Amino acid sequence: MSSPQHLRRTPPRWARVGIPIVLVLVWLIGGSVGGPYFGKVDEVATNDQSSFLPESADATQVSERLPDFLGDDTIPAVVVVTGDGALSDDDLAEITDLSDEIADLPGVVDGVSPPIVSEDGEAAQIFVPIDSSGEVRETVEEIRDLIETDLSDGMQGWVTGPAGFTSDLTEGFLGIDGLLLAVALIAVFVILVIVYRSPLLPILVLLTSVFALCVALLVVWWLAFADVFVLNGQVQGILFILVIGAATDYALLYVARFREAVGEGLGRWDAALRAWRGAFEPILASGGTVIAGLLCLLLSDLATNRALGPIASIGIVFSMLSALTFLPALLALFGRAAFWPFIPKAPPAQIPDDLTQPVAGFWQRQARLVARHARPVWIISTVVLLAAAVGVTQLKADGVATSDLVLGASEARDGQDVLAEHFPAGSGSPVYVIVPESDLAAGAEVLDENAGVDAVAVASEDSPTGQANVVVDGGEATIEAFGPPGSAAPE
Repeated sequence: MSSPQHLRRTPPRWARVGIPIVLVLVWLIGGSVGGPYFGKVDEVATNDQSSFLPESADATQVSERLPDFLGDDTIPAVVVVTGDGALSDDDLAEITDLSDEIADLPGVVDGVSPPIVSEDGEAAQIFVPIDSSGEVRETVEEIRDLIETDLSDGMQGWVTGPAGFTSDLTEGFLGIDGLLLAVALIAVFVILVIVYRSPLLPILVLLTSVFALCVALLVVWWLAFADVFVLNGQVQGILFILVIGAATDYALLYVARFREAVGEGLGRWDAALRAWRGAFEPILASGGTVIAGLLCLLLSDLATNRALGPIASIGIVFSMLSALTFLPALLALFGRAAFWPFIPKAPPAQIPDDLTQPVAGFWQRQARLVARHARPVWIISTVVLLAAAVGVTQLKADGVATSDLVLGASEARDGQDVLAEHFPAGSGSPVYVIVPESDLAAGAEVLDENAGVDAVAVASEDSPTGQANVVVDGGEATIEAFGPPGSAAPE
């Protein structure tokens, strides 16, 4: 009687070649469509500071209410200009012309202030309301270009304030994503070359990761475009690295099974099928565990964390799909040639159950060591891990000042320092407080007594410095509190 192995029919050659080719073409199409979306991420991404805040936070609620008090949904920029010593009448006329040109920019809304000269007469600042629903970074860059071209020699200008920091933060995220992705790909490629000693196999594994990322980004982009999720630079960067890492891990699981099958002398099709059956459950279990953990972030009150959960889960799904379809198809086409010049041989014999029997090979000896000395191994490992975790006691999660959000060069941070030298503390970054209209005076008094507040003013829709009429909406009014530049909000 024939065994089941003999009864199994091998697909015809056209199927063994055609199916892998179709799978490869599907992923090539998906990657070619999704690839260009790397350059379109900024169209749907937001790096507004409110996107990093919990929805229940007071700052988030006040940010959502401010347009009701101050008019258009704007984000303020502060242009500060200095000269050689005290500003002359010609200097002030030049700054006034600059203010008029800034007001004509497309992303700037009505309400640009005239130059406000400091008490020492050596600096002037201009308050510029920018439409926050548009491209804030592009508008800030246009203002900076005007400053560079319009100011004469001997005068310097900076764009700071919330809009300036938002622009610098966005630029920082845009730059770091490409750098992180490049470093991750290079590091993975070097490791794979060392491990497999093959020029082709690392490329096939990296293609699996890159195409998974391209298709995942395509799906995430359209979900962000439809306002299903909030996509910012932080979530984008994590998605890139997570997909590259996860897809590579899943690919290595499949390659290990394929290598064993090829070493036993199986053909390309049979080796691919056996590897798929051997890797399917581990990859599914690993990916499913990661997805379950990521979806727990939906319970977070932080908007960024809540968006990261489903977005990263989408990346894991395509990582698994790529490792279980794209890579098997590639290896079914290349076969043992993927491992050239070190073609796999039959795997070494299993480690004997008898711990007294000698074994060959580095990893086999490590397994024997653990089996012989299980208790000392886990005790020493636990002690080492606990020692490494001691650093968590020094974790400080109380936030950082706005001026410290960008570690590299930041014109907004430099401009904030100039403001601190010539203007009242915090004049470029006010804290808005909403109180009942009946408690306006009491609220201003409480803020004025706070140690972190240097000045208090009533917010007004017709004065960028908040020195005019009270703005009331629904029985509530706003107060502006000014603290040291870049400091945390008053308690």
